[in-house]
Amino acid sequence: MNIAKLIQDRAGDSGIAIYYEDQVWTWKEFVQACAQRAAFLLDHHDKEPLHVGILMDNIPEFPMWAGATAVAGGVVVGLNSTRKGDDLIQNITHTDCQFLIIEKKYYEELDGFDTGIRPENILVVDSAEYPSSLAPYKDAELPDKEVKPEDVFVLVFTSGTSGAPKAVICSHGRVASSSKILSQMLNLTDEDVSYVVMPFFHSNPIILGWVPTLVTGGAMALRRKFSASGFLPDIRKYNATFFSYVGKPFSYILATPEKPDDADNPLVQCFGNE
Repeated sequence: MNIAKLIQDRAGDSGIAIYYEDQVWTWKEFVQACAQRAAFLLDHHDKEPLHVGILMDNIPEFPMWAGATAVAGGVVVGLNSTRKGDDLIQNITHTDCQFLIIEKKYYEELDGFDTGIRPENILVVDSAEYPSSLAPYKDAELPDKEVKPEDVFVLVFTSGTSGAPKAVICSHGRVASSSKILSQMLNLTDEDVSYVVMPFFHSNPIILGWVPTLVTGGAMALRRKFSASGFLPDIRKYNATFFSYVGKPFSYILATPEKPDDADNPLVQCFGNE
């Protein structure tokens, strides 16, 4: 069991994969987006293993590039957006990133720093040039790459409570099986909508949010950044039934002023830690 296989299994699925603001992507469209981005990676990389640094908020481009990296046989490097300057550069170089997929606001913070990455391998997803970089690969098929359960899927940086953040190695098999177990434990189906707001560089939204939807064929509702006041409006807007959390944001939600209609929402289950 691996992430690449889970993506391949959604290739012909016309169900909803992603809700984001007022946009919607089907699984078929999501898989095609992964194939297009994977073709770019394979056409531009020049050494193994393929490491792809991703630095952005919770926008659809993050899971699309993570999925692309998975099917291309590469390793996702989830770069922590709270890291700045020399600390961020150290994370990029330490993990041997050959690509950097980034939002403009974070790219501007790197001005004057040397990432060690070729300029053509740095894509700013909200730039005017971005669409033309991917345009040659719009009809690409999923690559024929062998991916094994023991292959590394993602490097997840720790919070750094005991020193500098460390890149924890997570295999395809570990992530896929953990997400499958969660889906079975909570009886998630293709009718569930998972509300994903924890930052994607964290293991929580990957293992508890996104990959379970790959397992079940359910949908993921993304919000760029967490908002306690926006929580219930989003839950209602996207008809979200499941929410994965970590302790501090959950406490912020519980601290919002009580309203008479709080219970009028479709949420069924929450799962997390702390």
